[in-house]
Amino acid sequence: MTSDSASPRLAHRPSKLCVLLPDHWTAKKGGSEYQARVLVDRLIRSYDVRVTYLTLDSDPNFRPDGYRIDRFSSRRGLRRYGTFFDALRLYRVLQREAPDVIYQQVGCAHTGIAAYYAKRHGCRMLWRVAHDSDVTPQPRDWLRPHRIVERTFLEYGIRNAGTIIVQTSDQKSLLSSNYGRDDAIVVRNFHPLPSPAERSATQETGKKRVVWVANLKPMKNPEAFIRLALRFSGDHDVEFVMIGAWQAKPPWIAKVTALMQSAPNLRYLGERTQDEINALLGAAAAVVNTSHEEGFSNVFIQAWMRGVPVVSLNVNPDRLLDGETLGFASGSEERLYEDVAKLIRNPQLRETLGQKAREFALEEFSEKNVGRIADLMGLSPTED
Repeated sequence: MTSDSASPRLAHRPSKLCVLLPDHWTAKKGGSEYQARVLVDRLIRSYDVRVTYLTLDSDPNFRPDGYRIDRFSSRRGLRRYGTFFDALRLYRVLQREAPDVIYQQVGCAHTGIAAYYAKRHGCRMLWRVAHDSDVTPQPRDWLRPHRIVERTFLEYGIRNAGTIIVQTSDQKSLLSSNYGRDDAIVVRNFHPLPSPAERSATQETGKKRVVWVANLKPMKNPEAFIRLALRFSGDHDVEFVMIGAWQAKPPWIAKVTALMQSAPNLRYLGERTQDEINALLGAAAAVVNTSHEEGFSNVFIQAWMRGVPVVSLNVNPDRLLDGETLGFASGSEERLYEDVAKLIRNPQLRETLGQKAREFALEEFSEKNVGRIADLMGLSPTED
C-alpha cells in the first residue's frame, strides 16, 4: 500500500437509544406514555437513531414501526411491590444493548439503575421529570419499607443522572432546593399540531360542552367535576363530559359511579383514543382540571392548541393561568363554578382567551421541543 492510499472510512452507524418507561403507551394511556410516543415517533422519523423501548408492560399484539420493544420484566409476584426488583434484569439488558444514550421517564427505581449503569459505562443518561412529586421528598412510611427502597433508588438517580429535563420552572426550583441540582434544563411538553382539517371541524355546535379528561383515580379528584356539573343541572344548554379509564379500587369506583349517576347533565364516555379526545376538546367551551397535583397536563396543551381555555381547580404550572389569558386558576370549588360560568355565558371571552391560548401553545408546545431533547442526546438529523 502506498503512503498516499486513501484510508478506509469508518463505517457509520446510527446512535443506539434506549427509551425506558415502566409502561408502553399500548398498556397505559397516561401523559408520560403519550409524550414518549410523540418523542419516539419524531426521533425515528427525523434522526439517525436506532430505538429500543424497554418496558414492563405493552400490548403483545402491537407491532412497532421503526423500533423494538423489549419487555424485560413484569409486575408479577414480588415485583409488583417496586421496580427496584428489576435491578439485575435491567442492568443486564442495558449491558446487552450497549446504548449510546438512555432516556428514562417516570421517577422510579429504574431512574437510579439507569444512572448507575450510565456512570459505569460512559453513556449519556437523560432523565425527564414526569411529575412534581418525583422531585419532592416523600415521608418515610416504615409500614411500607418497599416504598422507602423504591424512593432511595430514585433519589440516587436524581443525584447521578447526567442530564435532567424538567417540564416547568417550578420543577427546576424543586430540584434545586430539594436535591441541590441546579443544572436541570426546562423543555416544555410537545404535541403534534392540529391539522387544518381538524381545526375546521372543532367549532362549537349545539350545547355548550365542558370537558374533563384524565384517568379516574383519587389524585385526579373527579368528584369535584361531578359536583360542578350538578351546579349547572338547571342549565339545559350545557353538558358535562368525562373521559378516562378507571384506575382505582372497587369501593372508590362504586362511590364515584353513584355520584356520576346523580348528575343528569353529565356523560361519562370511558376511555377514548387521542383522536377522539382531540375532537371532543376542540368542540368544547371549556376544559376543566380538578387534580390535586400534576406534572404538566397534556390536556392543557391539547385544549390550548384547539383554542379552548382551561379552568383548573388546583394546578397552575409556572403560573401560566395567572392573568386570565389562557384560562383561570380557580383555587376553590366556588370559584371554579364562577369561572366556568363566565366562559359558558360569555362567547366573546371564550373567543378572546381561546385565541391567546392557541397562539401560545403553538409557539411553546410544538414538536420542535423534541429537537431540543435530540440535541441533548447528541443525535444527528437524518439527511433529506
